[in-house]
Amino acid sequence: MVNILKDNSLGALEKYRLRPEIGKSFNVANLLQKAYVTDFMKNLAYSIGAPSERAAASIFIKRYAFIAVIALFAMTTGNKKLNLSLDNVELEEAERGKDWLPSISLRDVSIEEWDGENRDEWRKRVYTDLFANNIYPILEQFEKTFKVSKLILWENIAVYLFWLYESELKDSNNPNVLSDFRFLINEAEGHLFGGYNLNPIQKYYSEKNQDEVRIRKTCCFTYQLGSKRCKTCPCTHLVKDGVCLDGESICGAVRSIT
Repeated sequence: MVNILKDNSLGALEKYRLRPEIGKSFNVANLLQKAYVTDFMKNLAYSIGAPSERAAASIFIKRYAFIAVIALFAMTTGNKKLNLSLDNVELEEAERGKDWLPSISLRDVSIEEWDGENRDEWRKRVYTDLFANNIYPILEQFEKTFKVSKLILWENIAVYLFWLYESELKDSNNPNVLSDFRFLINEAEGHLFGGYNLNPIQKYYSEKNQDEVRIRKTCCFTYQLGSKRCKTCPCTHLVKDGVCLDGESICGAVRSIT
């Protein structure tokens, strides 16, 4: 075991908001408690100016997606596995009037290195700890408590993982990059992500358009914070006066991928 914060090969993780210490924070495991998460999301909606807890839950997952970026960067570039048990992850709290781009801290900063044997099986353990044991329980809680579809929440994570492999690591000569990206979108089995038979990330990977933009399958509700719709939003052509014509329930874009 080595200390991730003292491993020179993983220094870039600071770019993805991993910090040795952060200010006012909370333990992510608390989000699995119904009373805590209800109060937390109400406060987050107020802090970021979201009109509903449902919208705030989607924005939360867009920010929390960096835990997956951090984990897969460490796995791909350094053959390192982080301790991502929920009670090991601390997230910086939001402040009213400020953009919420929270730093992430790990209580236990030791890392497990791949031992050189059967990397495919080791990679599956990384996936299980990250997706099935960390992210999936949170998505389940958010869908049940705030009625936000896991289809939206998984795409919020998928877009950042595509960005990691297609943009951040595109010039890398590390053979793991191509292998791990192929595994993410084509080979990873559903159970590695939680209670699935099929890979929940795969459906979001598609060809980019002539502007080199990959249009999302779902709307992430970011526009509800008062900004314009994203150029990747599938609902742009369905919008009139800033309001989705299908309303804010499960829209046609989401239904099309169920």
